[in-house]
Amino acid sequence: MKKITGIILIIIGFCLVVIIKIGPSKETSWLFKYGELAPMLMGVAILIPGLIMYNKNR
Repeated sequence: MKKITGIILIIIGFCLVVIIKIGPSKETSWLFKYGELAPMLMGVAILIPGLIMYNKNR
């Protein structure tokens, strides 16, 4: 179960990073209200625990 949770967190974090790299659009403009730093920190805060959970339960 922890491995699946880790994979889900990795996917969510990766999607946030991809959205940041593509840039704001009409649907994702709310993410960029305070600039790029806030979504980048959110992506890292989700991605790193996901990687740790996945690697520990591999």
